Amino acid sequence: MVKHTFVFHVIGLAKKIQKVIGFKSPPFSLSYSEASALLTIDSQKDINQREIAARLHLEPASVVSLIDELEKANLVKRESPDQDRRKYHIVLTAAGRRKLRQIKTRAFQLDNTLRSKLKAKEVASFFATLEKLMAYLDDWKGGENEIPGTKRHLAP
Repeated sequence: MVKHTFVFHVIGLAKKIQKVIGFKSPPFSLSYSEASALLTIDSQKDINQREIAARLHLEPASVVSLIDELEKANLVKRESPDQDRRKYHIVLTAAGRRKLRQIKTRAFQLDNTLRSKLKAKEVASFFATLEKLMAYLDDWKGGENEIPGTKRHLAP
């Protein structure tokens, strides 16, 4: 294996997982963001677009078009509580719940396959390492496109 930076290994692993899980192909035909949005919507009753954006680490404007696409595919619908047209909750439709079951089944299958390739100690170490890195990045005070530990910035 070619030695790259830690970051490129993690990105490479994420891309391989996305390819293997196959959300872009039938029967899913979804982007990773769309699949993640369905999982997020399912995880909280009465969730709104702003909360979805925060959970997915996306700009609120991006979530509007994401929800538009899911609504066009009849996977979600916007419901207005108390007839207030300024506020919407996003809910899964029956088709969205069926698609969500397919997503969860596929994700659990891949998760079980990957876990079977590691010892229990390796799995525990892997999750501990991920949590530590995610906590560091969550607490990081640098600019959004700033490279940690340097004065340089990445292009947005």
